[in-house]
Amino acid sequence: MFHSRRNWPLALLVAPIALGLASGLARAETFDAPLLQCKSVASPAALTTCASVQDPLKRGGATINDQGDVTVIVIGAATNTAYAVSLVSNDGTQSTSIGNLNTGVAGDGAFRKDAFFKFGTVGAGNVVLSHGGEQFVTGLSISSNGLESTRDFQPALVRCTDVTAPGTLSSCGSDSLTRGRVDIENPDGALSINVTGARPSTSYSALLRSPGGTTTALGTVGPTDKAGNGMLVVPSAFAASTIGSGAIVLQSSSTDEFVSGFKVDQKFVRPEVSASNLVPCGSVTDPILANCGSDPLDRGSYEVNAAGDLNVRLAGASPSTNYELFFRPLDDSGDVDTGIAVPTNTLGNADTGLKPFFSANTVASGTFVVKSGTFDEFVAGYELH
Repeated sequence: MFHSRRNWPLALLVAPIALGLASGLARAETFDAPLLQCKSVASPAALTTCASVQDPLKRGGATINDQGDVTVIVIGAATNTAYAVSLVSNDGTQSTSIGNLNTGVAGDGAFRKDAFFKFGTVGAGNVVLSHGGEQFVTGLSISSNGLESTRDFQPALVRCTDVTAPGTLSSCGSDSLTRGRVDIENPDGALSINVTGARPSTSYSALLRSPGGTTTALGTVGPTDKAGNGMLVVPSAFAASTIGSGAIVLQSSSTDEFVSGFKVDQKFVRPEVSASNLVPCGSVTDPILANCGSDPLDRGSYEVNAAGDLNVRLAGASPSTNYELFFRPLDDSGDVDTGIAVPTNTLGNADTGLKPFFSANTVASGTFVVKSGTFDEFVAGYELH
């Protein structure tokens, strides 16, 4: 099975990306939030920048991790549509374009940019998807029935004065902060805010501020202890069916000290390459495969490097035969011809060398199949003795 990074149809992306959004990220300096229809937002106030015609959306989400990777998913949006993805400051005056997310025939789409925000970047605001105006925005959504219906709202807290993306903020305080985190739970609207290394013996007023400036008070964080650590826990801070968007802000003496956002404090790590053995299709017993050819194979393998290039090696296949490499998505949506020929010599051996196929910033899940005509000859697998 192949598992790397790419821009690919959503059916291939949901599972790999979902793993990346697990609870471990909640402890990092990341931004993780559901995507909501712009016109559905009502807390602290309705948004005024929405497209006049609102596209459908079943669910979606966006993450900016502590290596600066940006991942966006939509399910059930408009079909065959290109959405512009941006990070927009909470007041709407500053914006950074990140790229375009393209949906398919079912309205599903996914987008990933590795290390888009560089090491040291501190950002605040919301991820916005636009098409004829703002369609979807990150925010918070509370279930209507107590059952999980979308992801939680989990941004980091960063110092207001440190924010540089999409632009600097004004009227910020200068309190210290080692680390901070917000968690608003989707099933029950529970709120928790934690700060570490803030100003000692200080109480911070927490609020949700809409892009228009309307605020909702959330409670008081602190007073912090002598190490500057404090927290706020409100079991039912938001009522069922609440849909909101804006920024979580912590103030001291009416001055903004900390805001919801992210911090890129980890160096980007390139994805690992993917590699697998190739085995004759007809020899596979678990499961038994159909549409197999009968060509021999002593050994075979493929490899995908971090740049998305493929290399296929065969030994002991049919001599002087032109094979073709196909990518088979995990969802069985149909084989994709890589365009990479695998011709064997008179001994039945082949080595394609590195051939480009996957584009940069790719996430894919599936397997590779070497075909001769319409038959599967060699598939990714392993043989136990």
